[in-house]
Amino acid sequence: MALNYEITGMAPCLADGARVRVTAMWNQDIGELLPYVNAVVKYASFDPGGVVITFKYRGCPVILERRRVTLGQLADLDEAEDIMDDLVDFLRRVQDKKAEITPLNQPKPQPQVHEIIRMLPRNNCGQCGEPTCTAFALKLVLERQKAENCLPLTGDEICTVLKVLESLDNRQLKIE
Repeated sequence: MALNYEITGMAPCLADGARVRVTAMWNQDIGELLPYVNAVVKYASFDPGGVVITFKYRGCPVILERRRVTLGQLADLDEAEDIMDDLVDFLRRVQDKKAEITPLNQPKPQPQVHEIIRMLPRNNCGQCGEPTCTAFALKLVLERQKAENCLPLTGDEICTVLKVLESLDNRQLKIE
C-alpha cells in the first residue's frame, strides 16, 4: 500500500478556537480499510452508509473517510504532519494484518458511562481532580483517568471498577 496524503486545509478547531483543525486528502480510496479500522480501534463511531469512522488517535479527534481525513484539536501544522505520518503507518499495519482481522461493518456499542457512575461515591468531592463523579467516569471510560484516583473507593471497589472497564470492550486489537 503506497498510501500518502496532501494537507489541503487548516482552520480554527470547532471545539477549541485556540487550536487548529487540518484536512488532508488521501492519494487513494481507503474505504475498504475502514471496517478493519473499526474492528481494531477501541472506541469509534462508524457509519457504514457514509463509509466514515470517527475516533481519537494520539489524543486527537480523527474523521477518516474514503478520500479525506480531518484532524482536530491540534497545536499547529507540525503536529498535524506528525500525527498524519503515524496515521499512515497505522493504516499500513491494518492493511498488512487484514487477514488476521475480522472486519466490523456496523457501529459498535459505545461504552456505558452510567455503569461506572453507579460504582462511584457520587458525592462530587473532587479528590480525583475532576469536578464531578460523572466527569471522572467519562474519563475512566476514555482511559484519561485511573480508577485509583477516586480516593473514596476501597481496593476491592477499584478492582470491581477495573473489571467493568475491561468488559466494556474486549475486542481491542493491537496492530504492531
